[in-house]
Amino acid sequence: MKRSLISLGLLVGMTGVGCAGPDEAEAVDSSVSTDATSQLDQGLVTNVTGTSPVVFVTMSGNETQQYDQSATSVVAYTRDSTTGTFTAYPGTGSADGTISVPNVPSGRIYLKLGSRYLVSTGRSFDLGSTEWGRDGAFASLPTPVTVSATGLSAWQPGDFLDMYSLNPGAFGYIDGNATGLPLAGATSFSALSFDYANMTNPMLLDSGLGDVFSLAQMRLQTSANGVPYRAMHKVLDASLTQVDGQPATVSGTFTQPVATGTFEVDWRRSAFEAMRTQVNPDAVSTYSEIWMSARPAALSSALGSISGPPLLVKLNPDTQRTDLVTGSMTYNNPLPATWRKLALAAAGFQKSYALGTATPYTMSVDIRVDQEASAFTAAPVQPIVGPVQAPLVNTRGAFQNLTGVGTDASLRWSKPLVGTATNYVVNIFRLGVSNGSTTVTRVATLHTDLQSVYLPPGVLQAGQTYFAEIQSWYQPGSDLATSPFKRSLPRGRASVLTGMFSP
Repeated sequence: MKRSLISLGLLVGMTGVGCAGPDEAEAVDSSVSTDATSQLDQGLVTNVTGTSPVVFVTMSGNETQQYDQSATSVVAYTRDSTTGTFTAYPGTGSADGTISVPNVPSGRIYLKLGSRYLVSTGRSFDLGSTEWGRDGAFASLPTPVTVSATGLSAWQPGDFLDMYSLNPGAFGYIDGNATGLPLAGATSFSALSFDYANMTNPMLLDSGLGDVFSLAQMRLQTSANGVPYRAMHKVLDASLTQVDGQPATVSGTFTQPVATGTFEVDWRRSAFEAMRTQVNPDAVSTYSEIWMSARPAALSSALGSISGPPLLVKLNPDTQRTDLVTGSMTYNNPLPATWRKLALAAAGFQKSYALGTATPYTMSVDIRVDQEASAFTAAPVQPIVGPVQAPLVNTRGAFQNLTGVGTDASLRWSKPLVGTATNYVVNIFRLGVSNGSTTVTRVATLHTDLQSVYLPPGVLQAGQTYFAEIQSWYQPGSDLATSPFKRSLPRGRASVLTGMFSP
């Protein structure tokens, strides 16, 4: 198996530069729940087990393979809540996707899988996932694709091109790095060229396996209420087989799909913006978008139900944060009629981190909602879960920069003010400097249903500087602490970014 178990739906954006962080303190919230169940019952021992089935959803049906865990570091940690001492119980991962840790005392464990920790009282873990597209290899070398095409509707400023292939689940955006893009008024182009390896999900295409290269003209239109949006308009379909690192050419004609549809939303952008300072007092708003598309029904449980093209509607009309009622937005639909229509609303935020005089690093997070598209039309689109409140490192406010937190630090928080979190995910990032710029490396991810985590041995190192992202998740019917890669709808997520801290 060559595809990664960790897909785009869990990746954290990391870009750019920005400003410095805050230095304010917070009171300790005595209502924060802690890991009281980690007190061990030394009289009981159990075995920890897990399986890793990966379901690939293809145009010809679903395929299931086992994710190879033989190279995964597997350890179950228990923590004595009286002494704070972690005890390690080594385990093994196997090529058949199973993991096993024998003779683990009862109570809450921190199951370590590589740099990921599942904090749970469970003893059986589902480490599988659902992926869009067949198994295969990604482009790892520059792999140029040159396209010649006719049949465009007269190109206008604001139009753009999306590339996708349904069978392998490949997709990407034809951006400003491409050459030969259409000029205003053009109905054809002869030498559009882009590097396929730069696509968001660059699965190498093989026409012999049923893969079809598709290029969509996303056309700027205006909704019934005068709101600008982009919609699927015309599509070029062509046969293409690729070899990693080798150039390929495609030619064809854009045609307009017969099927059409409409979509409309009451978008409460102000409700997302109202949470900006909860993300971090210094957070800066970056974008607001709504995407609508269709996917096979099985992909509602995938890591990213809508992680990219093909999109049917893309709504990001301006940089404002005011509310919008779009009225009807029309689109053409080349996707199978039986596919489930889904929608995603997201608002982006950034905070910058800098070590000393190094150029700052800008961390990007978001607040997002994934639902059936019909739910977006039926009710106002707004967050269904908000950021956690009053984050703490040990007992000190986490929005300030802290030193002396120890290598055995804990993070704690209160429940979100909006919605109900079903789980929390904590990402720990280490800061560094390279060539005069601040760098960021994710060193640990912890999944829990509690409002606190203790950092296991080795996560924090003396002399290093860190920050944390604390995500609140609403995802009923799915426990991220025992099934970290499973998803369900509806789902929502919201992030908090802490200040910097060091042991």
